[in-house]
Order: sequence, then structure tokens, then C-alpha cells
Amino acid sequence: MERQVKFKLQNLILHSGQLPEEHTAMLYRGARLRYDPWYSAYFLNRGDFTEFFTYFNSLSYEKWRKYTRAGEIYLVLRAKGNFSVQLFGHYREGREIRKEFYPVHEIREKSMREVEIPLPEHVNGTVIGFQLWAGEGFSIEGGGWYTRVDREQVREIRISIATTTFRKEDYITRNIGVLERELFYSDEPCRNCFHLRVIDNGRTLDPEKYNSEYVTVYPNINAGGAGGFTRGILESRHSAQDPTHILLMDDDVTVLPEALIRTYSLLALLKEEYRSCFISGAMLYYEAMNIQHEDVGYVHEDGSYGPNKRIMDMSRWDSVFENAEEMSFHRDSYAGWWYCCIPAGTARTDRLPLPVFIRGDDVEFSISNKAGFLTLGGICIWHKGFANKFNASLELYLVHRNSMVIQAAGGILEGKDFLKRINGFFDSNLKRIAYGNCDLLLDAVEDYLKGPEFLMSPRGEQITKEKSAKNERLTDLRLFEGEIGGVDLGEASGHTYEPAPLRGFRRFLYDVTWNYHFYPKSLLDKKIGVIPYDWFDAPAKNYKKEKLLAVNAHEQTGYLRVRSRKRCLELLKRRRRLMKQFRREGEQVARRYGEMAETLRSEEFWRGYLNID
Repeated sequence: MERQVKFKLQNLILHSGQLPEEHTAMLYRGARLRYDPWYSAYFLNRGDFTEFFTYFNSLSYEKWRKYTRAGEIYLVLRAKGNFSVQLFGHYREGREIRKEFYPVHEIREKSMREVEIPLPEHVNGTVIGFQLWAGEGFSIEGGGWYTRVDREQVREIRISIATTTFRKEDYITRNIGVLERELFYSDEPCRNCFHLRVIDNGRTLDPEKYNSEYVTVYPNINAGGAGGFTRGILESRHSAQDPTHILLMDDDVTVLPEALIRTYSLLALLKEEYRSCFISGAMLYYEAMNIQHEDVGYVHEDGSYGPNKRIMDMSRWDSVFENAEEMSFHRDSYAGWWYCCIPAGTARTDRLPLPVFIRGDDVEFSISNKAGFLTLGGICIWHKGFANKFNASLELYLVHRNSMVIQAAGGILEGKDFLKRINGFFDSNLKRIAYGNCDLLLDAVEDYLKGPEFLMSPRGEQITKEKSAKNERLTDLRLFEGEIGGVDLGEASGHTYEPAPLRGFRRFLYDVTWNYHFYPKSLLDKKIGVIPYDWFDAPAKNYKKEKLLAVNAHEQTGYLRVRSRKRCLELLKRRRRLMKQFRREGEQVARRYGEMAETLRSEEFWRGYLNID
């Protein structure tokens, strides 16, 4: 038996039904490939030029060499006809991105076959792509980046995919279909290395309809993402498959099976020193599919959450390069569970997630386990609803409550002052007459102070409904045209995010009077102000306004806020009481969370919580 084997690192993606035509630049740039289903091949006209230094088709050469046992790397094209291929790479020199070209390969093939183009042994390029000139009779079926490696260096990998769904049948059934069609029942060499476990928190899927050798549906109580993913970890660890890795993935995402193939390839060749790392898939916006929001996030010093990298346009070659560069992640970094592949040895049944329902479970799990992270271009999902969307009950109540919980229970996020952050948001929202938002912020503190016992019964769905009732109910902007009078709402909503600071004595009065809450109504500005409905603060637009129209410009909806001195006083009194309670009980409550953490993470607790045998 031959000692060395040909091993595929990643496929070329020439077309994807998941990716609309306008985002072809994430696959290739230049002349458009034309697909002929009769030949199952793509065609270019003679003289056409196309290049593949793109998000899905470039090779992160530096990462494959650093993290894996990959040997010689080469490009494989299954093609025929006359054509020329040239590999090239980009690398950084100081602050500049440089480009280098490698030898041109002239190909003349009368029939369809695999053509190998090796990458030269010594190159500066850290990210590699290629360009192609079509000659007479050119067509291509596909291809990929490959390596040759000793057979015994290819690890045996078994990946259990755990996805949690709650009454999102369209999303989850679509993803099951895509994975079955393009991976599980395909000719991919790694197709038998996966099993999809669907945790059905809504109990709306018929297991008999979907269960197969590759898919298992588990009806579950609605215990949120934390409960669903924990059930997925438990079922994975106790399955006959005995997975080496557990991949946690949201249900309401669009995923290319290629992400799973690249995850497998990376794990199969991973060097020993990186075997404990999490593979963190990137999240791109479904509404703007070329925009990457995050692949690894971190908790900022002020207690906010955000990506380690800048938000990037993945249709641009320089973003492709920058995204693939090696970087040191900030302290307190985490991998989001929209796509996170965890070694089974880390996803232990005695060290399960905390029962926080949703938000924060992935943060706590990464940081408490001191995770390292691997990312790779093309290992990603598209998430719907993250762009231009703000949910006050999630962002102001759940995020802040759970931030304090995971800090106390996990003994993590040292130095982060979440109470200070809550107070800051309370102040700004009170001046923006967003009384429901203030209420939610105080609810976060109040429920945290109830201690770990508050989390020990599965009431997450009920609590979420109660808090959601405090969200502002936005309606069509056109319904407010009569009340605004003389203001073009379309134009006004388009300028909501323009900075509008207050300075000097006006700013002083704005702060000390809570934006004139305790002044006579006769001093207020009767003209309705137009502001963003989320947490973007534009004080000059709020200044002395009796009414404010909070607008979601993306969806052209709004909510009319009306000033109330009574509500302002009630909220200030409530905050004063809660802050006094926090000073009195905060340290003791934090200790109780720490003492109960082991119980809350245990398999015995979770089996009782989820009501499973």
C-alpha cells in the first residue's frame, strides 16, 4: 500500500444555489462561467479571463502550513481544452500588501481529466489564488486544493453536528435537505464522518420523517439555545458514533456543505499542539451576503461585545487577504455558537453550558475553557436578522443579566463592570424617553440578584415572553405622517444615524434635568424629533422634545415615545432601590453563583432540567 495519499483540503466552488448571482465575486472575478447541465460543466469563451483570489476559492497557505501536517500543496482542475493557469500569492511587507506570480502552466487536453498545478516550494505568499485564460474548447467540471501526506498522519474524525431549532421548520428542513443532497449522499470522501442531531425545542418536527443513518431528531422542551445545545452535547457524547468533535450550529442559518468539508479536512490534518482549539465559523449577514460580521468575538473592557476583526466586504480581494492573516485574539475572546466545532474532550458531560436560556452561554464556555481558535476562509454561515435589527428584551435584559451571571458563575471577565454599563444605558435611555428599555435594564439587575436558584427551573420561555412584552411595538412609518406634520419621514429616517452631540451648558442641563423631565411642559419643544429606535444616541435630537419618533430606517417602521414625568420618577426610584440592594447583597450573590456553578453544569442537573432519562 502506498504510504502517501492524495488529500483534499478544499473544493473549488464555481456555483452555489445558496449564493445569489450578485455575489459571484466571492467565488471568482472576471468573465462569467456558463453552466451547461447537459455536460455538467462550466464554459468560458476563447480569450476570457477569470481569477480566483476570492473568499471561497483562495487558499490560506500560511494557516494550512502552520496548523496542519499538509505537505506539498497543489491545485487540481478537472478540465479540458486549451487554457493557461497561473498561481499567485499575496503577502504583507511592512504595512503594504505585495503580490507575487508563479510560473504559467499551458494546458492542452482533448478530454476531461484532472490537471495538477503544484505550488512552488518556496513562496512568500501567505494567501494563494490563481488566474485562468481560456483558449479553444475550454470547459471545467470542478477542482480543489490538495496535498500529499503520509497515510498514518490523517486522523480519524467523527463530527456530531448539533443544531437547535424552535418552530423554524422552513430553515431546518432546508438545511437538512442541503446537507443530505450535497454531503451525506454525495461522493465526498468525508461524507460518512458526520451525523446531524436536530434538537427540536418546539416539538413540531416528526422524527420518523427525518431520522436516517445521518440525521436524528430529538424532541426537547423549549430551554433556549443553551438547553438545546446542551441536549445536543449530551446526545452526542452518549451516541454510538463516539464523535471526536461536536459542531454547534444555529438552525436559522444558510450553510454551504463546503464549510463542513473544510472543517473535516482541517481537523484530519491538525498538528498535535492545536487539537484542543475550537474551529470558529464566520458569521456573514444574510441580508448582505458579502459582509462578514465576526468569526471570533471578544468582550471589550467596557463590557460590550464585538468582533476581533473589522467588518469586511468579502467580495474584495484585500478583505480576503486581511481575513486570512494570522492574528492574536484579544483577551476574553469567544466563538459564537452559530458555527463552533469543539473537541469532544472539551465538551464534557461534567462541564456543560450554564442554563442561561439564550445569550452568553457560548461566551462563558469559550472563556472558561481557555479556548484557542482556528478560523479559515469558507468555514462560515449566513445568519438572517443580525443586520439592522435590535431587540430590546434580548440586548438590554438578557445580555446584561447573563453577562453578570457568567462573570460570577464562571469566575471570568475580570475587571468588566457590567453594572456601570447598565447604568450608562439607563441614563441615555431615560433621556431618550425609552421607558420600556429602562425597565428591562433594571429587570436584568433584579433577576440577577435573585441568585442561581432563579436559573434552576426551565422558565426561560416564560421569562422571555414577559420581557418581550416591554419591547416597543414599531408600526409602519406612514401611520405617523399626520402627527409629524411638515416632515418628510422618508428623508428624516435616512438621517437618523447622523451624529448629533450636545455641548457646553445645554449638555449640562440635558444631563442634570434628565432631558427636562422636571421642567414645565411650556418649556418643551412640541416639534416631534426623529431618532433611531436602537441604542444609537443623538442627544441634540432628543433635547427638550415632548415626543420622539423612534425609527427603524431599514424596515421603515417607528414607535412614538411620549414624555412622562411620572414614569421617569418611578424608574429613578426603582433604580435607587436596586443599586442599594446590589451594594448590600452583590458580593454574596456572586459567591452563590460561583458555589453553584458545578451543579448547574452537571449532567445530573441538566437531565432533570430537560426532563430526559
